[in-house]
Amino acid sequence: MKNFLTMVRGLPFAMKVLLASAAARSLSSFAILAYMPIYLYDTVGMDGATIGYVIGGSVLVGTLAGVYGGYLADRFRKIDLVIALDIAIILFNLSLTVFHDPVAVTVILLMTNVASWSMGVAGSALLSELVPAENRVKVFSLRYSLQNIGAAVGPFLGIAALTLGSGGPFFLSVIVIGASLVPLVIFRQRFLPAGTGTTTPAGETEQSAEKQDEEETPKFRDVLKVMGADRRLTYFTIGGILSIVVYGPLLTFMSQYLVLVEDRDTAYKLVAYISAANAITVIGAQYALGSRLKQDNLLKWLTVGIGAFVIGLVAMSLSTNAAVIVAAVVVFSLGEVVLVPAEFTFIDSIAPDNLRGSYFGAQNLIHIGIALGPILCGFLLQHFVPAAMFYVLIAVVIASWWFYVIGCRATKAHSAPAPAGAEAVKAGNQG
Repeated sequence: MKNFLTMVRGLPFAMKVLLASAAARSLSSFAILAYMPIYLYDTVGMDGATIGYVIGGSVLVGTLAGVYGGYLADRFRKIDLVIALDIAIILFNLSLTVFHDPVAVTVILLMTNVASWSMGVAGSALLSELVPAENRVKVFSLRYSLQNIGAAVGPFLGIAALTLGSGGPFFLSVIVIGASLVPLVIFRQRFLPAGTGTTTPAGETEQSAEKQDEEETPKFRDVLKVMGADRRLTYFTIGGILSIVVYGPLLTFMSQYLVLVEDRDTAYKLVAYISAANAITVIGAQYALGSRLKQDNLLKWLTVGIGAFVIGLVAMSLSTNAAVIVAAVVVFSLGEVVLVPAEFTFIDSIAPDNLRGSYFGAQNLIHIGIALGPILCGFLLQHFVPAAMFYVLIAVVIASWWFYVIGCRATKAHSAPAPAGAEAVKAGNQG
């Protein structure tokens, strides 16, 4: 804890503002997310199936759009993109208090998710751009801890905001994001990378930066070709999709499982225990473990994380006793604590400087796994004995570990000294 507080106190002002903004966005997002199904049912008049399609489809579209959002982060000043996306999210949330037509609401939710997922990518790229390489993992782990605190507090504040009426959670979101946006706008110059805040006249600086960006950043089609040819990115993205199938929808698949093997009251109680155990473990252990990750020990920690998933899943399959379930979830959650910063560390280490946002955008595709997890588990629970779900998930997460292994091996091969005369080719491929 002492090291944690020392780390926070030692951060530059700009980093503290970015971290506070990330926590604020997480809080506002989860305040709305918890209320959204109720809003769509009561206020908009959608049925249960339609609600599932709209929410799931919006997340999927937003995830895919995040790839282009990463490209935009490379094309424009990242802080300007972050500010623009914050303003867009504020306007979309405000519009949900005015428009209640199902089609209009669906379009607004799609656009909100596009802006939100692009924001996540742009925020990671901005963080990576401003923080020295040796501190990036620690700062990212701190950000993830703060985001989880926002996720834990957000639903309670969202429910409390309902006292203001059906639009209460949306107004809460607007206020929280708006408050976090103010310092980003006022101190915008502090979020520019070193070398852009010189004494050059403002107009000339902007023109010079735009010209440099235009020269350094290829077209989107060319960026896709570069990323598609990077085996390291491909392997880690596949590994990320498979692993997040397992840890992303934890509450969902445990709910699916528990309602089959326990009575509903017991199932609801156990889900509450699981939620609390997961949140407390992630928040409490994220910085302590995540800050220990380095590029040279990445595979070791990935193996530890996958091992934690396996142990946790085995324990969950053996008993529904509350103490056993909580202990299993704590061990399982340690895997999440390791994997999230590990993936950031890997992508940050392989991304070319002029394509950093695009690489984080490609990594964002792993969230497709969150949509696939409940589908896979629902199929298994319907056609096989309930415990079979856990063993298939174990197989999936071990498969993800293998893709991480070959991704790390490909990185070592990529970093090995090139034969004489090959440097030009290598430089061309990286560009």
